[in-house]
Amino acid sequence: MDAAISNVNGKIWFFLDSVVQWDLLIDTEQQLTIRVYHQDIGKYIMMTFVYAKCSSLERLELWDSLYYLASDIELPWLVGGDFNVLLNEEEKIGGLPVYPPEYEDFAFYVNSCELFDTGYKGSPFTWWNGRPNAECIFKKLDRIFVNFPFQSLFLTTEKLKRVKIALSKWSRITYGDIFKQLALKEYVVKIKEMLFEEPKVENIIVLQKAQSELKRYLSIEEQYWKQKAGMSWFVEGDRNTRFFHNHVNSKRQKLQLKRIQNHDGSWIESQE
Repeated sequence: MDAAISNVNGKIWFFLDSVVQWDLLIDTEQQLTIRVYHQDIGKYIMMTFVYAKCSSLERLELWDSLYYLASDIELPWLVGGDFNVLLNEEEKIGGLPVYPPEYEDFAFYVNSCELFDTGYKGSPFTWWNGRPNAECIFKKLDRIFVNFPFQSLFLTTEKLKRVKIALSKWSRITYGDIFKQLALKEYVVKIKEMLFEEPKVENIIVLQKAQSELKRYLSIEEQYWKQKAGMSWFVEGDRNTRFFHNHVNSKRQKLQLKRIQNHDGSWIESQE
């Protein structure tokens, strides 16, 4: 880390690299808001770091400042930190019961600002009073919210990841075994050609079926090499095209009839 900033009372600290472009927008005792340029996506993002007061009355000042900030923001926005308040009664175990008036102002602020809780993996509670057994109290006080533009921004990234996974799976299913299948089909055709030495109708049908299967897998292999040719076109240039055609054409030539047996049992190899 090359730089660090803190809020006015030194309870919120933000560390960053010197290459990060940022601007300080708001600095109060309960929040620090900056604007950061995200180089990977080429956009600005708003980030607000929170350390709220324990008093509900003092937290009202924080809610008001964030509400006015949200009403005039169009950028992707992330709000995270220690809010020192629950969002509902299920976010506490142990101690005295939690009543709606204790968290209604926080819930109203979250809804009014149209923020979404991103969630996380791990314990649902972020605070513990450090006491054992019956005196033990757990609460969820820390969280991260984002607005819709922020959510949409990274939903697109997740969609692209899912598309990549789906395409990889499709590629494995479609192309993953074609070379083994081709070797097998070529072997079968050779066996069937040996059977064709006896020009029976049954043998002809068997040979035609084997050749048809081989053609089908050659077509799949051709699609595979076309993809490879397209992907490395700018690297390989014309060499890639020649390789593709030479490879596929050599396979095609194996399907050509080299000779045929006439009615008197003689083998004819001439094209005439």
